[in-house]
Amino acid sequence: MPDEAAANGSVANAGAPAAAAPQAKPAGRRQGLPRPGANAQPAGPAAQPAAVQPAAPEAAAASPAVNAAAPATTPAKPGRRQGMPRPAAGTSPAAPAAGTTAPPAAASSEATAPARGTRTGLAAGAAPAKAAAPAQAAASTMAPAPAKPSSSPAPVRSRLAKAGIAAVGLLVLFGAAVLLARWLVTLESVQGFLDRYPGESHLPDGAPVGLPAWLGWQHFFNVFLMVLIIRSGWQVRTQRKPPASWTPRRGKNPKKISITLWLHQSLDLLWLVNGGIFIVLLAVTDQWMRVVPTSWDVFPNALSAGLQYLSLDWPTENGWVNYNSLQVLAYFVTIFIAAPLAALSGYRMSNLWPAKAKGLSKVYPVEVARAIHFPVMLYFVGFIIVHVALVLSTGALRNLNHMYGGQDAVNWFGFWMFFASLLVIAGGWFAARPLVLAPIASLFGKVGR
Repeated sequence: MPDEAAANGSVANAGAPAAAAPQAKPAGRRQGLPRPGANAQPAGPAAQPAAVQPAAPEAAAASPAVNAAAPATTPAKPGRRQGMPRPAAGTSPAAPAAGTTAPPAAASSEATAPARGTRTGLAAGAAPAKAAAPAQAAASTMAPAPAKPSSSPAPVRSRLAKAGIAAVGLLVLFGAAVLLARWLVTLESVQGFLDRYPGESHLPDGAPVGLPAWLGWQHFFNVFLMVLIIRSGWQVRTQRKPPASWTPRRGKNPKKISITLWLHQSLDLLWLVNGGIFIVLLAVTDQWMRVVPTSWDVFPNALSAGLQYLSLDWPTENGWVNYNSLQVLAYFVTIFIAAPLAALSGYRMSNLWPAKAKGLSKVYPVEVARAIHFPVMLYFVGFIIVHVALVLSTGALRNLNHMYGGQDAVNWFGFWMFFASLLVIAGGWFAARPLVLAPIASLFGKVGR
């Protein structure tokens, strides 16, 4: 056993012999307490671990020795862990002896561990690394998720590209059909067919001549309602979150619907009322003879009119007296087939359909109504586009006077009436929003979110 002076001064004196230093034990073994000999004094400050202060970690890590002037403590019993020494009152913490060399920075983390009762073979920073692992995991769990990137415009561009390709394809097909029709009308057999069926059928005796004023008003109301019905119907089909809801006040179990659907169904009711009045007036004024086929030659005449349209050689236009056969068939299908289909399928899909009519619902499922309603809407859109295009391309001023002016003349009166009707339709389009609809809808039910 080395003497006490060698044990306390081995680190302080850099020039001490190497034999005076105690032999280090292998790393990784627990170091026990020194056993005092028969004549040895109790363990002094050298056996005590250095006091650790946050302000001077290098001093604590430099050596386990303390200043000889530090007061001695009660000797520790063998085999028990030694607690941290408490400095006496009025004394300063142990300072490093002169001539000591600061340890590397990696060893500074070991300064906080007690000198005795610890394993000597642990690598510096191993325990803090293990302790930091749960903290890092918790931090990664509590960290906010990264913001989702904005939706890429690729799907929108893809849809636009497909729409552009479809439009180009339709133009190509239309051009090919025009070239084919122009070639067909040069054939002698086709020319004989056109001479035999000029494109219009003869009206029955007593058919009225001209268009009355009420027909012009009915035409305006029908266009106004149809535009808003198509707009609201498309919104009902595509809206994910309606801006408001509407609930009827009457009924035992009133069903809440979106305010857009309420607008669509309300417009449907007005359109049905207007259509009913139109049908009655057609019957009592004999105007039905102009839009209902009365002979079988309407079909070859319709084919003749279509061929003339397609060859860009318009058929004779005399709508004030008689429509051509293609117009007659188009009006008949629109008034007496497409409109009833739209009404019946819309009624099946609405909340007006009786929920207790299970047998009737089984015969007429709602899936069938949906399969009918949307294609009929597409038909109306196509009819409006073609109808407006032909009105403007086959004598716009005269046709507009027939429809809006009630006269067979070529002047601007019908045009300005048509222009005023477009302003009213545009106003209704922009007014069909929750800010305007909510006060009106609240008169017939409860408007909420």
